[in-house]
Amino acid sequence: MPLLNDDQATKIIKTLGDELDRRTKIATTLEPYDEGGGAIPAAVQRAKMTTAYQVLMGLSTTPWGSLVVDSALDRLEVSGFRTGDKDTDTKLWQAWQANRMDAESLLAHRSALRDGRAFALVWADENEQPMVSLDDMTQMVVAYQEGSRYRKTAAMRRWDDDNDVTHATLYLPDYVYKYRQAKVYGVDVWVRREVADEEWPLRNPWGVVPAVEYAVNRKLKPGAFPYARGEYEHVTGLLDRINLLTFVGLVVAIWMGFPLRGIIGDQILKDDDGNDLPPFDVAADAVFQLENPSAQIAEFKAADRGALAVYPELDQLAVVTKTPRHYFPLEQGMSNISADAIRASEGGLHAKIKSHKRSLGESHTDLQRLFGKVLDIDVPAAATTLWADHESRSLAERADAAVKLNGILPPQAIWERVLNASSDDINRWQAMGAIGQLLAAAATPAPTPPAA
Repeated sequence: MPLLNDDQATKIIKTLGDELDRRTKIATTLEPYDEGGGAIPAAVQRAKMTTAYQVLMGLSTTPWGSLVVDSALDRLEVSGFRTGDKDTDTKLWQAWQANRMDAESLLAHRSALRDGRAFALVWADENEQPMVSLDDMTQMVVAYQEGSRYRKTAAMRRWDDDNDVTHATLYLPDYVYKYRQAKVYGVDVWVRREVADEEWPLRNPWGVVPAVEYAVNRKLKPGAFPYARGEYEHVTGLLDRINLLTFVGLVVAIWMGFPLRGIIGDQILKDDDGNDLPPFDVAADAVFQLENPSAQIAEFKAADRGALAVYPELDQLAVVTKTPRHYFPLEQGMSNISADAIRASEGGLHAKIKSHKRSLGESHTDLQRLFGKVLDIDVPAAATTLWADHESRSLAERADAAVKLNGILPPQAIWERVLNASSDDINRWQAMGAIGQLLAAAATPAPTPPAA
């Protein structure tokens, strides 16, 4: 791509910025469900009970969206990479560990599961080693070639500094353009952001856009900005209904949760100022008396809050989001639930996790290719991401499977697929095996040399 002038570069920034603004609105809408509150239901607003809703729901905010996200997040743990070359695998894993990606990758996964997408940017540090920075979809956007979800044409990171000045960095395959906003005759315009001792624009030495998009729940839709969806973005209406029923239940519990007693037919007495007097004083250890023999005592029973239970809605939420039902509160508690029933309930979750591992695994492999660009290592197209297995199987079951597969699969395959070992575990075990062989050889008496 030829060198761009300011008008051409800022035009691309404008296009990417419009998409970033659209996604930021989505993220702003989804975040409250992750934190616990969610939007105030329209029915509450129309009833002009917003203040009561905010007060009461402050006592019972429940992050159902966070539960849906975390149920999948807990099962997305990268355990290594395989390229077909052991030395390459080791170097890539070392770069992964140097960037603390064991922990940082979970942040990327969580942001992707909540919003539908997250981003990683790769550059070289002062020692020419891969350096990774992560962003959510409110700060970064990637554009693709029309009809592709893998051929990146541009990426932009936009943020506000401590002085509320907006900055934008445009990443293209050949150059990196840095800008900041400034007011010219009262209008915000993009001006060059030049860094001391750095050329402008900055040359991109790798010939590719150095950004990776982690996206889930894709759909086959055209455009430079492919579709992606968060785990609960499509059920916000159901979450609003759950919150509304919770609110109404609290109203019933506070204002109608106790029996209401009163007197019908007796005279209402007043004091000297004309204020109503209570017909009688009553306490737990007192006896009250009614002077008028025709007075009647009426009692209205407490309202049944159980009719406003959210259990049916939680059932629906579990089915639609493929979240195991026993992760949510159960009407009858956790009694009489067998291990087989729990595993059956988790079947939908495991199917969803396999889909996420495919899409996120491709993104992690793309990240390793960028690592290879920085390290000058060829990462083949067949490279894959290895994931830890978090299905509900006991250690005894795994050990039994390992024994039965011994002799059928290579030891390393058994360690990976059955014993859920990471790359570090396998390297350590192999080293321990080598040491064990050396110790065994050292303990074996040397054979007596033949007589001359």
